[in-house]
Amino acid sequence: MIDARQRRVGFLVAGCFFMEIMDGTIVSTSAPRIGQALGVTSTAVGLVATAYLVTLAVLIPASGWLVSRLGTRTVFLAAIVVFTGASLLCSTSHSLGELVAFRVLQGVGGAMMTPVGRLAVLGTTAKSDLLKMISYIVWPALLAPVIAPLAGGFITTYASWRWLFLINVPLGIVAFAVAVRLIPPVPVTAPPPLDWIGAVLTCLGLGGLTYTASLLAQDSTPWGRVAVIAPVAVVALGLTVRHLLRARHPLVDLRTLRIATFRTAVGSGSLSMMAIGAVPFLLPLL
Repeated sequence: MIDARQRRVGFLVAGCFFMEIMDGTIVSTSAPRIGQALGVTSTAVGLVATAYLVTLAVLIPASGWLVSRLGTRTVFLAAIVVFTGASLLCSTSHSLGELVAFRVLQGVGGAMMTPVGRLAVLGTTAKSDLLKMISYIVWPALLAPVIAPLAGGFITTYASWRWLFLINVPLGIVAFAVAVRLIPPVPVTAPPPLDWIGAVLTCLGLGGLTYTASLLAQDSTPWGRVAVIAPVAVVALGLTVRHLLRARHPLVDLRTLRIATFRTAVGSGSLSMMAIGAVPFLLPLL
């Protein structure tokens, strides 16, 4: 039975998940105004979204090890602070280089915020209540892909593009205050050594694959860069899988995919999230 505190924590994590998805997609409809303000082309602003997504792809796998080392409460609160502070810095940017750098910092916070928040919720939830708790976390956040294109266009039309990031500041402050009250301190256990080889290979593979996808999405595809980066990413991912299946303490334990029900859930869930994640990018184009 899910108690009131667990339900509140679930809605807190759902809010953080909403904020992360919103931030990853709201820039797409605002690219022309941001480019005009910073003196660059609209296509160049695509790097702002790419930097955020690549950072997420690179750092999310390391979130589990950080939780083992520092504890759920510490990592989750730090992630909210980093994400909120980086949002404020993004709003003060005066050049594309500054904005991209601050977006990378924002991605660092985002990569730890939602995954660690889920651990904080699901780690204290009984097996019989897992599906219900997951629905509390996921369904509210799925509003973000619907709202983001409209919100991005509305904000940049009637206000400054800087408010795309400033709106995260009060939300982050509220989330931090609520998290301090709801997330209990958990005793930290000594984790196994960090799988540095797995971390490097995962960063190269996922980061390269995400960056390649962003290159292919450009109006004028730079095929030279794609021809260099794509094979490196594919080879790195192949080596990553080989290493993770053989390592004693892998960064991500792929052996769990041998469980049929878990493998089915991950596979179908991935396809579902691809479709949901594509909507905010396709709607502005249409």
